[in-house]
Amino acid sequence: MLNAKQLEQQLRLGEDDVADFKSVVHSGFRMKPHDLAKAISALANTRGGHVLLGVEADGTPTGIGTPQQADALLRQVSEVCRQNIHPTLICTVAKLECRGLPILVVEVPGFSPDQPYRTEHVYYVRDAAQSREATRDELVRLLQSEHHHFDERVVRDAGLEALDPAAVREFLTAAYDAEDAGSAADRYLRALHCVDENGNPTVTGILFFSQDPVRWLPDARVTVVRFPGTAVTDQFLDRKELGGRLPQQLDAALAFLTRHVPSPSDVTGPVRAERGIHPKVLREALLNALTHRDYRAASQTCIFVFDDRVELQNPGELLNRLTVDSIRLGSTQRRNPAIATMLNLLNRRESIGMGVPLMLRLMRERGLLEPEFQVGGGHFRLTLRYSPRSS
Repeated sequence: MLNAKQLEQQLRLGEDDVADFKSVVHSGFRMKPHDLAKAISALANTRGGHVLLGVEADGTPTGIGTPQQADALLRQVSEVCRQNIHPTLICTVAKLECRGLPILVVEVPGFSPDQPYRTEHVYYVRDAAQSREATRDELVRLLQSEHHHFDERVVRDAGLEALDPAAVREFLTAAYDAEDAGSAADRYLRALHCVDENGNPTVTGILFFSQDPVRWLPDARVTVVRFPGTAVTDQFLDRKELGGRLPQQLDAALAFLTRHVPSPSDVTGPVRAERGIHPKVLREALLNALTHRDYRAASQTCIFVFDDRVELQNPGELLNRLTVDSIRLGSTQRRNPAIATMLNLLNRRESIGMGVPLMLRLMRERGLLEPEFQVGGGHFRLTLRYSPRSS
């Protein structure tokens, strides 16, 4: 949400492709539902932004009337988002005081899996300082959801100061052996989609370089639990909430699994045969979970360890036409290409697209049951069993 300084700056700059001013003083402090729905849906179909109610076209605040009229206008915004925009769109709405007058700020999200939005069967986009009907080509692009990657979206209210310069230097030095890791950091961050062209941190930037990513993305964490027995209960032998930067979450989760997943072996003469789940299988499972999870969802990655198995549950089903059979053969589609690139640069992936076939082969080589994949209810679940195939 805009703060007072940002609001004043926007009023001085005027309308643009992320700000739409609407006067209500001459219409009884109400708006025509179609006009309001058009303004909101156009921003939602483009980059997101703000509709400022109670502001003239030249940026002069004229207010939203009495407290009762302001409340009625606020309710109208909510009704329009529910009833006049399809699919239903959720916007944050706040009353702010500007130059002694109350105005209503409607914050329109810049990304949603439900794009595109329409009102009265028409799709609008924001073009410079106007809301207009989308062209055929623009509508086609909006409908092609694969062109919208959440990990490249700007995190609102997070400025460049949200990124830890030391973490950036450490990553660039490890990934590129870059002598100019400090002086050219901005160039690297833009190329890796960690910041946008204005230096605003993206989801990927926050996940890899913020000192506290969950401040900005509360559910971008991992819950790990060791249960006694073979069922979920209200008792556990060990439980942790893993936060921090994404590489730190990966290392901490792998350490938890290494500590709690048994590693039996057989010794025949001078030959030692490992029988437990191969460490590469656990590592690949964790990498897939953190790379491909849906970071929009209000749900964290969960890892449950039982006496007979490990379960990894991740928000986000398979994309588009991917199926369980196709991923078993090595087919892949990256939900988060920027995150995948960052993990690859850290040399944390030995193969591209062949992680699942590798897991299948390693489980078979150790005489264990093949991994089980389940998709449904907005989640993807992987089960790795300790039991030998013969049992």
